Amino acid sequence: MGGLDTQRSRESPGFTGRVIAALYASDELMALSGRALIGAELGAHLGVTELDGTAPRSLRYTLGGPPELDPSLR
Repeated sequence: MGGLDTQRSRESPGFTGRVIAALYASDELMALSGRALIGAELGAHLGVTELDGTAPRSLRYTLGGPPELDPSLR
């Protein structure tokens, strides 16, 4: 059966929580504030993995990424 392999791409609730905690503790918190971010990409940037050590894949190029802010709003 074709289609998107969601098993390999899913993020667990624990992963999302660890990404939020890492972002809160990061010196980049304010620089990343006010933006739409993809959890898998932010996790990779901050060094966060799933409990089993794997890193979820970003689905940006499969499903489309979040919109970018207009430069006037930065």
